[in-house]
Amino acid sequence: MNQKGNSIKVWDSFIRVFHGLLIIFLGGLWWTAENGRMELHKDIGIALLALLIVRIGWGIFGSENARFRTFLRSPSTILKHLCTVYKGKYQAENTHSAAGGWAVIVMLGILISQVLTGLFSTDGILFSGPLSSWLSSDGQKAVTSWHKSQFDVILIVVAVHILAVLFYRVRGTPLIASMVHGYRITSQQTPNLKPGWQGLILAIAVWLILMLLL
Repeated sequence: MNQKGNSIKVWDSFIRVFHGLLIIFLGGLWWTAENGRMELHKDIGIALLALLIVRIGWGIFGSENARFRTFLRSPSTILKHLCTVYKGKYQAENTHSAAGGWAVIVMLGILISQVLTGLFSTDGILFSGPLSSWLSSDGQKAVTSWHKSQFDVILIVVAVHILAVLFYRVRGTPLIASMVHGYRITSQQTPNLKPGWQGLILAIAVWLILMLLL
């Protein structure tokens, strides 16, 4: 099905860079953990934490269509939305869809949990997270186990996300291209976008602060 409307800019540069860096950072975290590069693993984790902090702030004060209150709708609308997509009647919006909005929240939540548990984790021999000393030995073991097993959950969530993108594409709504160049064909109005460089500079500033503190 062809999308109707005009090509308008729907994603600012911060959101697009955030999405790209998320892929790179997750790949880097997996590789460093598998190869025992734990200091680099920690540095990437801190960079990811800075990115997530700014994304949450962007969800409150950033571009109109990136704000949580714009794209979070009642859970009851998700099934109706998916039925519309399946029937090929869904028209692309200028923000996340009903299902996509909640997917963003799930992903942000699990990633924040993963990064925070990493700060308290330790292997007991070669590497300890910067905040691991705050916990007892039993607490460290529990958090470390949680941190390791939770990454499998992240992989499942990522796989579901990829399948969802393919589902939308097959049913006539391409999503990947708009996250690359920022534009989408839609009959809705152009959202009020904030300059993405502001979010990028803020992310760098938060990262530098976290590197000093941690």
